[in-house]
Amino acid sequence: MSESGRGSGTGASPLLRVTVFGPESTGKTTLARHLSRRFGGLYMPEFGRVYTHALGIEEADWQPHQLAEIASQHDMLRDEIEARGGARLVVEDTDVVKTAIWSDLLCETRDPGYDWDGAALPDLYLLLTPETPFVQDVIRMHARQARREAFFARCIVELKRRGARYTVIEGADFDQRTRKAEEHVNDLLAHKETSAGAPDWAASAGPQGR
Repeated sequence: MSESGRGSGTGASPLLRVTVFGPESTGKTTLARHLSRRFGGLYMPEFGRVYTHALGIEEADWQPHQLAEIASQHDMLRDEIEARGGARLVVEDTDVVKTAIWSDLLCETRDPGYDWDGAALPDLYLLLTPETPFVQDVIRMHARQARREAFFARCIVELKRRGARYTVIEGADFDQRTRKAEEHVNDLLAHKETSAGAPDWAASAGPQGR
C-alpha cells in the first residue's frame, strides 16, 4: 500500500521540505539522515528527542505546556536550519504535527497557547508503517505493537484532517523502504525543477501504485 493525501505544502519557503513521520522505532531518524545525505539536503533533527533526553520525563508526567514548548522550539530550530541555505531540500525528522498527536495521547489535550492548527505543512510527508521490529531506547514508550499501530492510525487521521500531502512507506525491510522513499523524493525534486505544480502522484488522494 502506498497512499497519498493532497495538501498545499508550505508555499512560502524556496526550500522543499520532506518530513519523515510515523510511530516509534520505524527508522525515521535513520531514513531522514540518509535522505539528507543522498540528496545533498539539510537535516532537521527531532527536537522532542533532545528535550526528553534532557529532562528524563516519564510517560505519566508530561504536561501540555511541555509539548507546546517542544513544538515551538522545533519550529525555531527548523527556521535556523533553513536559513543556512545552500540546499534545495530540508529533510525533517518528525514535526509539530506529530507533537500534537503526542499531546493528545499523553495529556488528552493540547496547550491552547500554541497554534497547533497553524503549523506550516511540508511539501511531502513520508509516513512509515510499524512493521519494523521495536528496538527500545531510554525514551520510547510504545513497546507493544498494538500501541504502535494505534499511533499510526492517529497519524493518518491527523494528516488527512489537515489536508497534508503524504505517502505511506511500508514493509519490514529497511532497504526497500529507503528505495521507495528515494523514489518519492526524486519525483518531488524533478517536478519542482520542471514546473511549479505538484508531482503527478499527488494530484489526487487515494491509493497509489507501488
